[in-house]
Amino acid sequence: MVRINAILPEDTIKKIDSIAKEEKKSRSGLLREAAEKLITEYQKFKAEQLRKERLAHAIETQNKLKKKAGKWDGVSEVRRWRELQK
Repeated sequence: MVRINAILPEDTIKKIDSIAKEEKKSRSGLLREAAEKLITEYQKFKAEQLRKERLAHAIETQNKLKKKAGKWDGVSEVRRWRELQK
């Protein structure tokens, strides 16, 4: 592990110490858990953001294809192709 120094307001330290005492954990342990939770939440946020961006790109691509296809009906084309295969 690596030791770090951080400057926090005194009231924040008092609240952290109070929670640590209540949870029977050290200040360092509590801050370590908080940091891990922050990292996990950030990773979830970034994954969701990426998912939304990909979804928006897929919708944009579909809209472009729809516009390019005009009145073309894919279902009718498949049905016509099936009839030709019989």
